[in-house]
Amino acid sequence: CPVPKLTSLASGRGRHLGMSTPGHIPKGRGFQESLVYFEGAEDHHTQRSCQDPECIIPIPANASSPYDLWVDDGPATALAGVEHSGFLFGRTAVGYVQALNISKGPMFMHLAPASSHTPLEPPPRFLELYPSDWYADRRQYAGLCSLWDEILGNVTAALRARQMWESTLLAFSSDNGGPVYWSAEPLRYPHGAGANNWPLLGGKTSAWEGGVRVAAFVSGGWLPTTVRGTKLEGYAHIADWYGTFARLGGADPTDGAAAAAGLPPVDSVDLWPMLSGANTTSPRVEIPIAVDFAEFSKRPDVNTSALISGRWKLLEGVQTQTYHQGPAFPNASSPPYGVFTDRALLHLCKPACLYDIVADPTEQHNVALAHLDVVAALRARLNE
Repeated sequence: CPVPKLTSLASGRGRHLGMSTPGHIPKGRGFQESLVYFEGAEDHHTQRSCQDPECIIPIPANASSPYDLWVDDGPATALAGVEHSGFLFGRTAVGYVQALNISKGPMFMHLAPASSHTPLEPPPRFLELYPSDWYADRRQYAGLCSLWDEILGNVTAALRARQMWESTLLAFSSDNGGPVYWSAEPLRYPHGAGANNWPLLGGKTSAWEGGVRVAAFVSGGWLPTTVRGTKLEGYAHIADWYGTFARLGGADPTDGAAAAAGLPPVDSVDLWPMLSGANTTSPRVEIPIAVDFAEFSKRPDVNTSALISGRWKLLEGVQTQTYHQGPAFPNASSPPYGVFTDRALLHLCKPACLYDIVADPTEQHNVALAHLDVVAALRARLNE
């Protein structure tokens, strides 16, 4: 196969990444073209770096915060602060499709504009899609999701216009559950992140299902007609897209250098047999969510761990964002919601909590005492 053209429009998806060498930027990782920002989030209007921990507070154009926008292998000076990032990333993605020389081979495009990420800054016409009496945070979050919908629709239309849709596989996935926390600086900005994971427990930053069970789908003409419109119940980890795309592109996903150094094999598994309908079950049977993570507990004796194996989910240590939202969350009666310093929202699983997430996906019933053998087996697997 010809080497596919690689393009990326994405955020760093993690704070304080330390892009310290040219090899760390998209061009250094094989992308021929890219428009990205390196922090975990940015102000949508100004493309300036956020200054608060959750990136909830908007950054004005005249702020001292630096611009965070990069095109190919240099700063995107001419683009920074010009327009809303959703329009910028969306238009650039469409441009990549329109400019592609199809005769030179396929294209791989990673599009992750984070348009539904805080700060909650939807363009006015998307905000106006939702009732004015909705709670402000919820209305703004919904507006941003509609912006995402338009971006994806425009890219899909561009693929169809170039007769590329029938040879396209589109994979869409969130990277975590919706954020349901309040600003860390409430006096300065008394608002929250605006998402809703009802009926699941918790949200982004937590190991509860509301934090890790996400919206995802595959589409495109490359998908067999027999599986279109169907629902899959098998597990998938976001890391599995690597193994899946490598297989479809004819690349070897293994890492020989790592193996020679004695490191474990690549964790990613190929999901294509399940996605294509060749298999009815997923090749993934377990999902490690956290192993000895102490960020929130600050105590070595209550490190947070969480592991899904089959129908069972084991949690140990301090669990954050432990609350269920309602169907109309957040609303005027719920602020301030999800405050990290609220001890009522912390739950200590000691020695462990166990849930049957097939029968009990909302995690209402801790069944650890009734299944001590399962707890022992999953704790041993965590240690392994």
